[in-house]
Amino acid sequence: MTGWTGPHADSGDSGAEQSLQELAAAQAGFFTAAQALQVGYSTEMLGTQVVRGSWIKVERDLFRAADAPHTDFEAFAKWCTWFGTAAAVSHQSAAELHGLGHLYPRFIHFSTVMAPPSPTRELALHRRSVRAQDCEKIGPLRITTPQRTALDLAAGGISQELLDEVVADGVAIGRLDAHALHEESATCEAPVAQRIERALATCR
Repeated sequence: MTGWTGPHADSGDSGAEQSLQELAAAQAGFFTAAQALQVGYSTEMLGTQVVRGSWIKVERDLFRAADAPHTDFEAFAKWCTWFGTAAAVSHQSAAELHGLGHLYPRFIHFSTVMAPPSPTRELALHRRSVRAQDCEKIGPLRITTPQRTALDLAAGGISQELLDEVVADGVAIGRLDAHALHEESATCEAPVAQRIERALATCR
Protein backbone atom coordinates (compact mmCIF):
# COMPACT_ATOMS: atom_id res chain seq x y z
CA MET A 1 0.00 0.00 0.00
CA THR A 2 2.98 2.24 -0.47
CA GLY A 3 2.04 5.76 -1.48
CA TRP A 4 -1.67 5.35 -0.71
CA THR A 5 -3.05 7.91 1.71
CA GLY A 6 -6.71 6.93 1.74
CA PRO A 7 -9.99 8.80 1.17
CA HIS A 8 -9.59 12.59 1.04
CA ALA A 9 -12.02 14.98 2.65
CA ASP A 10 -11.09 18.27 0.93
CA SER A 11 -13.32 19.80 3.56
CA GLY A 12 -11.02 21.58 5.95
CA ASP A 13 -11.57 18.90 8.58
CA SER A 14 -8.15 17.26 8.65
CA GLY A 15 -9.08 15.25 11.75
CA ALA A 16 -11.98 13.50 10.01
CA GLU A 17 -9.87 12.90 6.91
CA GLN A 18 -6.96 11.42 8.87
CA SER A 19 -9.25 9.18 10.92
CA LEU A 20 -10.99 7.85 7.82
CA GLN A 21 -7.68 7.32 6.03
CA GLU A 22 -6.44 5.15 8.87
CA LEU A 23 -9.70 3.24 9.08
CA ALA A 24 -9.90 2.59 5.33
CA ALA A 25 -6.25 1.54 5.15
CA ALA A 26 -6.99 -1.19 7.70
CA GLN A 27 -9.99 -2.37 5.65
CA ALA A 28 -8.43 -2.68 2.18
CA GLY A 29 -9.76 0.77 1.26
CA PHE A 30 -13.37 0.07 2.23
CA PHE A 31 -15.47 1.92 4.78
CA THR A 32 -19.15 2.29 5.58
CA ALA A 33 -21.28 5.41 5.59
CA ALA A 34 -21.70 4.96 9.33
CA GLN A 35 -17.92 4.90 9.84
CA ALA A 36 -17.48 8.10 7.78
CA LEU A 37 -20.21 9.84 9.76
CA GLN A 38 -18.73 8.66 13.03
CA VAL A 39 -15.33 10.27 12.34
CA GLY A 40 -16.90 13.61 11.42
CA TYR A 41 -18.12 13.63 7.82
CA SER A 42 -21.59 15.03 7.18
CA THR A 43 -24.26 13.30 5.10
CA GLU A 44 -23.80 15.93 2.39
CA MET A 45 -20.04 15.33 2.28
CA LEU A 46 -20.59 11.63 1.51
CA GLY A 47 -22.31 12.43 -1.78
CA THR A 48 -19.79 15.14 -2.59
CA GLN A 49 -16.85 12.75 -2.33
CA VAL A 50 -18.53 10.31 -4.73
CA VAL A 51 -19.30 13.06 -7.25
CA ARG A 52 -15.69 14.27 -7.08
CA GLY A 53 -14.44 10.77 -7.74
CA SER A 54 -12.55 10.49 -4.45
CA TRP A 55 -14.81 7.68 -3.26
CA ILE A 56 -16.51 4.84 -5.14
CA LYS A 57 -19.88 3.63 -3.90
CA VAL A 58 -19.66 -0.14 -4.14
CA GLU A 59 -22.76 -1.23 -2.23
CA ARG A 60 -25.54 0.35 -0.20
CA ASP A 61 -23.82 2.38 2.55
CA LEU A 62 -20.41 1.02 1.54
CA PHE A 63 -17.62 3.00 -0.13
CA ARG A 64 -14.05 2.46 -1.27
CA ALA A 65 -11.30 5.02 -1.68
CA ALA A 66 -10.82 5.51 -5.43
CA ASP A 67 -7.03 5.32 -5.16
CA ALA A 68 -6.90 2.25 -2.90
CA PRO A 69 -4.76 -0.54 -4.36
CA HIS A 70 -6.52 -3.74 -5.38
CA THR A 71 -5.80 -7.04 -3.61
CA ASP A 72 -6.65 -10.69 -4.15
CA PHE A 73 -8.87 -10.66 -1.08
CA GLU A 74 -10.88 -7.49 -1.61
CA ALA A 75 -14.17 -9.35 -2.17
CA PHE A 76 -13.80 -10.77 1.34
CA ALA A 77 -12.63 -7.43 2.77
CA LYS A 78 -15.61 -5.65 1.22
CA TRP A 79 -18.15 -7.79 3.00
CA CYS A 80 -16.18 -7.95 6.24
CA THR A 81 -16.36 -4.15 6.28
CA TRP A 82 -20.06 -4.14 5.40
CA PHE A 83 -20.97 -6.63 8.14
CA GLY A 84 -18.46 -5.40 10.71
CA THR A 85 -18.21 -7.56 13.82
CA ALA A 86 -21.67 -9.04 13.14
CA ALA A 87 -20.22 -11.68 10.80
CA ALA A 88 -17.17 -13.76 9.95
CA VAL A 89 -15.97 -15.53 6.82
CA SER A 90 -16.75 -19.20 7.46
CA HIS A 91 -17.30 -22.69 6.09
CA GLN A 92 -15.94 -23.30 2.55
CA SER A 93 -14.63 -19.75 2.18
CA ALA A 94 -12.75 -19.90 5.47
CA ALA A 95 -11.20 -23.21 4.42
CA GLU A 96 -10.08 -21.62 1.16
CA LEU A 97 -8.45 -18.68 2.95
CA HIS A 98 -6.73 -20.99 5.44
CA GLY A 99 -5.40 -23.17 2.61
CA LEU A 100 -7.35 -26.24 3.72
CA GLY A 101 -8.49 -28.62 1.01
CA HIS A 102 -9.67 -27.76 -2.48
CA LEU A 103 -13.33 -26.82 -2.12
CA TYR A 104 -13.59 -24.07 -4.77
CA PRO A 105 -16.71 -22.42 -3.27
CA ARG A 106 -19.16 -20.79 -5.67
CA PHE A 107 -20.23 -18.28 -3.03
CA ILE A 108 -18.56 -16.29 -0.27
CA HIS A 109 -19.67 -17.95 2.95
CA PHE A 110 -20.34 -15.83 6.03
CA SER A 111 -21.75 -16.68 9.42
CA THR A 112 -23.81 -13.82 10.82
CA VAL A 113 -26.40 -12.99 13.46
CA MET A 114 -27.95 -10.40 11.15
CA ALA A 115 -31.52 -11.20 10.16
CA PRO A 116 -32.06 -9.23 6.90
CA PRO A 117 -31.80 -11.07 3.55
CA SER A 118 -28.44 -11.36 1.85
CA PRO A 119 -27.52 -8.07 0.16
CA THR A 120 -26.19 -9.94 -2.87
CA ARG A 121 -26.39 -13.32 -4.56
CA GLU A 122 -22.65 -13.77 -4.24
CA LEU A 123 -23.00 -14.52 -0.53
CA ALA A 124 -24.10 -17.68 1.27
CA LEU A 125 -25.18 -16.66 4.76
CA HIS A 126 -25.23 -19.07 7.70
CA ARG A 127 -27.52 -17.59 10.35
CA ARG A 128 -25.82 -18.22 13.67
CA SER A 129 -23.61 -16.47 16.18
CA VAL A 130 -19.88 -17.12 16.28
CA ARG A 131 -17.97 -16.91 19.55
CA ALA A 132 -15.03 -14.51 19.72
CA GLN A 133 -12.67 -17.41 20.47
CA ASP A 134 -13.79 -19.11 17.27
CA CYS A 135 -12.63 -16.20 15.09
CA GLU A 136 -9.34 -14.63 14.16
CA LYS A 137 -8.41 -11.41 12.43
CA ILE A 138 -6.21 -11.64 9.34
CA GLY A 139 -5.59 -8.15 8.00
CA PRO A 140 -9.03 -6.72 7.19
CA LEU A 141 -10.70 -10.13 7.41
CA ARG A 142 -12.62 -11.61 10.33
CA ILE A 143 -12.58 -15.36 9.75
CA THR A 144 -13.41 -18.51 11.67
CA THR A 145 -10.41 -20.37 13.05
CA PRO A 146 -9.23 -23.52 11.27
CA GLN A 147 -10.68 -25.67 14.06
CA ARG A 148 -14.09 -23.95 13.95
CA THR A 149 -14.01 -24.17 10.16
CA ALA A 150 -13.39 -27.93 10.22
CA LEU A 151 -16.24 -28.44 12.69
CA ASP A 152 -18.58 -26.30 10.60
CA LEU A 153 -17.78 -28.30 7.48
CA ALA A 154 -18.24 -31.57 9.36
CA ALA A 155 -21.75 -30.40 10.27
CA GLY A 156 -22.71 -30.54 6.59
CA GLY A 157 -22.16 -29.16 3.13
CA ILE A 158 -19.21 -31.27 1.93
CA SER A 159 -18.49 -34.96 1.43
CA GLN A 160 -16.43 -37.04 3.83
CA GLU A 161 -13.66 -37.26 1.25
CA LEU A 162 -13.40 -33.47 1.03
CA LEU A 163 -13.56 -33.15 4.83
CA ASP A 164 -10.72 -35.68 5.11
CA GLU A 165 -8.63 -33.47 2.84
CA VAL A 166 -9.45 -30.31 4.83
CA VAL A 167 -8.45 -31.93 8.11
CA ALA A 168 -5.35 -33.61 6.68
CA ASP A 169 -4.14 -30.33 5.20
CA GLY A 170 -4.75 -28.51 8.47
CA VAL A 171 -2.79 -31.06 10.49
CA ALA A 172 0.02 -31.20 7.91
CA ILE A 173 0.62 -27.44 7.85
CA GLY A 174 0.18 -27.02 11.60
CA ARG A 175 -3.09 -25.07 11.47
CA LEU A 176 -5.03 -27.85 13.19
CA ASP A 177 -4.11 -29.67 16.37
CA ALA A 178 -5.47 -33.20 16.03
CA HIS A 179 -5.99 -33.69 19.78
CA ALA A 180 -7.70 -30.33 20.28
CA LEU A 181 -9.96 -30.91 17.28
CA HIS A 182 -10.93 -34.36 18.56
CA GLU A 183 -11.66 -32.98 22.03
CA GLU A 184 -13.81 -30.14 20.68
CA SER A 185 -15.70 -32.43 18.31
CA ALA A 186 -16.74 -34.55 21.31
CA THR A 187 -18.87 -31.60 22.48
CA CYS A 188 -20.71 -31.50 19.13
CA GLU A 189 -23.58 -33.61 17.84
CA ALA A 190 -22.73 -37.26 17.27
CA PRO A 191 -22.64 -37.12 13.42
CA VAL A 192 -20.14 -34.23 13.56
CA ALA A 193 -17.92 -36.05 16.06
CA GLN A 194 -18.02 -39.20 13.94
CA ARG A 195 -17.07 -37.37 10.75
CA ILE A 196 -14.17 -35.61 12.48
CA GLU A 197 -12.96 -38.93 13.91
CA ARG A 198 -12.98 -40.47 10.44
CA ALA A 199 -11.10 -37.51 9.02
CA LEU A 200 -8.48 -37.65 11.77
CA ALA A 201 -8.01 -41.38 11.18
CA THR A 202 -6.69 -40.59 7.70
CA CYS A 203 -3.90 -38.50 9.27
CA ARG A 204 -2.42 -41.38 11.25
